Amino acid sequence: MVSRRPTTNVLEQALRHFRGELTVADASAKSGLPLDSAQDALRTLAVECGGHLAATDKGELIYSFPNGLVRPKETRLLRRIATSVAKLAMGGIRLLVRAWVSVVLVGYALVFLVILLGLALRGGDDRDGDVGSGLGTVLRIIAEAFFWTFHPFSVMSIGREPLWMHQQARRNKLPFYERVNRFVFGPRKVLPDPREQERTIVGEIRRQKGRVAPSDIVRVTGMSRQEAERLLLRLVVDYQGDITVSDDGAILYNFVELRTTTSDRAHPNVPPSPVWNHRVELAPLTGNSGGWNLLFVLINGFNLAASGVALAKGLTLERLTEVFSRMIARDPDLLLVPLPPIEGIPLVLGAIPFAFSVALFALPLVRLLYRPREGHRVARENGWRAVLRQVLATEVPGRRMEYTPEELGRAWATAAGRPATEIELRAAVLDLGGEVDLRAHGTLVYKFDVVSRELEALLTARAGATNEEAAPGKVVFASADEGHGIRDDDGGTRDAPDEGPPARLLEEPRQPLEFVDQLLEEARRRRR
Repeated sequence: MVSRRPTTNVLEQALRHFRGELTVADASAKSGLPLDSAQDALRTLAVECGGHLAATDKGELIYSFPNGLVRPKETRLLRRIATSVAKLAMGGIRLLVRAWVSVVLVGYALVFLVILLGLALRGGDDRDGDVGSGLGTVLRIIAEAFFWTFHPFSVMSIGREPLWMHQQARRNKLPFYERVNRFVFGPRKVLPDPREQERTIVGEIRRQKGRVAPSDIVRVTGMSRQEAERLLLRLVVDYQGDITVSDDGAILYNFVELRTTTSDRAHPNVPPSPVWNHRVELAPLTGNSGGWNLLFVLINGFNLAASGVALAKGLTLERLTEVFSRMIARDPDLLLVPLPPIEGIPLVLGAIPFAFSVALFALPLVRLLYRPREGHRVARENGWRAVLRQVLATEVPGRRMEYTPEELGRAWATAAGRPATEIELRAAVLDLGGEVDLRAHGTLVYKFDVVSRELEALLTARAGATNEEAAPGKVVFASADEGHGIRDDDGGTRDAPDEGPPARLLEEPRQPLEFVDQLLEEARRRRR
């Protein structure tokens, strides 16, 4: 049994629709995995999914999956049943976690409604301050609120068929619990694929012939120059790169190993869209329509008022049980007997729903209070991207990159919707690698000489990069020529083919992973 690593799952997900040949560099670019991790994951997938290997005269290995990642069918019934049960259980747990707020909100509303109806039937004959009168008043207030909100002449009245009656609306509507969660916690944030950014960066490195500078990373990701430099230093380690310095002092990062590909084109990737083409938007407060928000306000307000009355009247479970037991007895004399004195605090119908309802109102209000700060952050991010566009959008060799504060300020204000402060503008210039300077007549300018030198050095370096770097070499041995893949369908060892180079690798039976390891060693030997 092959030991599985998380990186194997990442690569398998990235190659789920792939069919054909690829190198380790191709797999790294598709998955965002470092070269060593991509190589280990490819080894495992080749064994598990019946892949083929080919070795070239340059010492490169080409992995082939002509039918895609095809796994043997699971024949053990108990394992399939256990897997299905586990998936069903996890789905139920996830649903319960996501729906518990809705369950509590609606559940308490129904409980209070039943209690109100029961107390209303009691007729208010008790002499203990009329326990039901307070809750009855709450019920009348809620009923009147619904009437005056949705009566035929109200602005909220429905003058046509509601959307839920249409098939398209039913297909697109959100579950009720999701709307409740949006009201309380805000719209669910769509978390990006943690490797999506790395895949994009690796694709851009390959497109740029393996020669990049920090400004290339800044253009794609929108991070500061300092962050881009730290990222490139890590990529040098993960993707077997190196660092060079041009004659004019520009630092370049070279990733020749990432260029190797089985594609006919040396850099097949489409240029990624620059970060300034994507505007950051302020997330809505709830993401629900006004009608849904009003409904949740009314339900939670009802719970808040009812639980408040329960607290004020001391409506514990014992007192409530006594009230209903007297009602069931239908003894007029018993109804005239005062209820026992209040003991303790009503938790189930008082403190707990009251605290829960307060929290359900408090969380949206807190988000509302923080909304101006979040809007300021969004505006600052859009302004920063506008500065990037002003400086990096036009890459002309030899162009002097100098801008006045007015030029960058206009770009910032157009994108952000507000003018930039002097501190914000200067911070953006420094984050991009610029510097502040004075012209001869005293005019303040922002210069980006470092970016300009990098651009000229990159053009020279890329011009000297040949397509031969990206070619894996001529195939001298391929396991596909032997008529089967690396995987042994019986799950045991298999005999190596009787012929085909390199012959010394094919003399005796071996485990599939051992066969791949020896091919890798042969490829390294040829490369040396």
